[in-house]
Amino acid sequence: MIKASDLSSHVDPREFLRRAVSALTSAAILRLLAELPIAGESDYVYNAKDPSHGWKEGYLHWYPVGGDRGNGGRIKLATRPENPIGERAINAMEGVIELERQRELKRGAAEAPSTPREAVRRYFELPSLGELPRLERFIRGHKPRDYARTLAKRIRIRLTREGQPPEYAVVIEDDGIGQAPDRIHATLLSLGQSDKPDKPYLIGVFGQGGSSAFAACDFSWVVSRRVPDLLNGSEDGVGWTVVKHVVPKGRRDTYFAYLAAHPDGRVPFLPPSAAEAIGLSHGVRFAHVKYDFGNTEPARRLYPALNHLLFEPVLPYELYTGPGRRADPMYGNAYRLCLQAVRDKERKVLDKDFGRQTILTNR
Repeated sequence: MIKASDLSSHVDPREFLRRAVSALTSAAILRLLAELPIAGESDYVYNAKDPSHGWKEGYLHWYPVGGDRGNGGRIKLATRPENPIGERAINAMEGVIELERQRELKRGAAEAPSTPREAVRRYFELPSLGELPRLERFIRGHKPRDYARTLAKRIRIRLTREGQPPEYAVVIEDDGIGQAPDRIHATLLSLGQSDKPDKPYLIGVFGQGGSSAFAACDFSWVVSRRVPDLLNGSEDGVGWTVVKHVVPKGRRDTYFAYLAAHPDGRVPFLPPSAAEAIGLSHGVRFAHVKYDFGNTEPARRLYPALNHLLFEPVLPYELYTGPGRRADPMYGNAYRLCLQAVRDKERKVLDKDFGRQTILTNR
């Protein structure tokens, strides 16, 4: 396995990670990859029965996401480009909830919450977000909306536009439990595998939805660090990798692959000092670079689309749609409808007043 000491002969881990998390164009990603010892796409052909065959020691290799050379069809599932972003936001909420659950277990045995909403009520005393506009009591000494606004800072979605010609990137960050480097391949980069079926307080089960984002962009990178006091035997540090679409020469089975540092699929490892250089105490960072939103303007499209997709999310989150712009706290359309109803008590309307409508009938 390529450890931090091996990478140090090519890059400085702290400086490399600083540059990695700011690489938000395809050109920046390619410059980053040019500094690393990477085996050619045709030099290593993954074989599920013998992943070590053809592996070159001291090199990173393009390894199929989920350990599946036929993952193309499974990843290209999203019908709209906003859908995978919503899935990533849900994954981030799960990471924040799981952090509180594991700390609860560490303090002593406790029965698990039976639903995600019960978990949020237990760990954050937060009701359904659609109830916030009508809530008159304080939450942990704060006004409900102020409390929710602060909580939203733990999950951030950023839209960037850089380069010439301009490219969009979507970055999803959470301050949740994170994954240890030796577990990223089996969790964040798995397909159809999950450790959630026995955790009713989490949302997803199949470990699939967020991966569709790989098909909507040219490159993705992921950075993750597990909470240091919940490593469960793993080594503290940062896992990092890049995902791209691989088109093998002379073959039709294109697939999505990530840079692996070991034949079992483990990703490159960087020391805790690298995490400290970018202020990453724990959590997951995904960036999807050169994201294809089609012919529409994503800055205008993301806000209504995400509020629709996550109609009443269990946790609030932030959306940044441009440099220098303030974050929009995202509570979902259930919250927005309730807020409008509170503001329009006398008119008793929920969202829009269409006025009188003329109905034509055939006689």
